[in-house]
Amino acid sequence: MRKFTNILLLTAILLFATFCGSRSEKEIFDSAKLKITKENYSEAVTELQDLVDEYPDGEYAPKAFLEMGKIYHAKLIKSMNEQQSVSKAVEYYTKVYSNFPKSEDAPNALFMVGFIQANELNEIESAKNIYSKFLEKYPENELAPSARAELENLGKSPEEIIKEKANS
Repeated sequence: MRKFTNILLLTAILLFATFCGSRSEKEIFDSAKLKITKENYSEAVTELQDLVDEYPDGEYAPKAFLEMGKIYHAKLIKSMNEQQSVSKAVEYYTKVYSNFPKSEDAPNALFMVGFIQANELNEIESAKNIYSKFLEKYPENELAPSARAELENLGKSPEEIIKEKANS
């Protein structure tokens, strides 16, 4: 009987520790943001990933994906090469607009995918599709003029763009 009581007590303690030890979505997000300000980017990404794993449809999930996209786009994870980092940024930005299309962050994330594809990965056709999708979904967004300009100049060198502007 004593053995059973001990097992029951241990189970109760473990359950209590599990439920009392879990952090809210906001607490995890705030902790990750603090790590970003302290330039602990790898730890921040780990916490942000924990957030989206624990709260995949939560209020902070799109913001967590966006923050991870920013970190990778800025190439702040030193263990990754540039190509891996920007590809990872595209992956996380894509999750924002794919998984949370009504999020206030979706337009910026979609634009950033096109921008990275066009200007860093040299994936011109993919960028063209993304910018077109952006303009179709968000024609009045503040980034729409930039998306139009990007579409007009896809594949052109800065010199070509300057020359065209000078001739018009």
